Amino acid sequence: MTLTADKKGRLTCRELFTPQATFAAERDDRGRIILVRLAKKDSPPKTVTPVAYKGGWIMPGEVDVEKLAREIAEERQRRDENLLG
Repeated sequence: MTLTADKKGRLTCRELFTPQATFAAERDDRGRIILVRLAKKDSPPKTVTPVAYKGGWIMPGEVDVEKLAREIAEERQRRDENLLG
């Protein structure tokens, strides 16, 4: 496969470079360019501010119910362990 850079030095190939992918580029002694795809870092969870609505509170966006249930169960277990000693 041959790739040609545009006037701004950019290479595009949908088969090789997925959108928003990050690569490390290195040049070896023979002049070859080696691209290594970098692993995506997990970002910390975003803080969501509840919104008052019809006398109650709602959270904008989607909620992962299974994850929320796991976190609540873990918090209850920690609280119970602290109470019992």
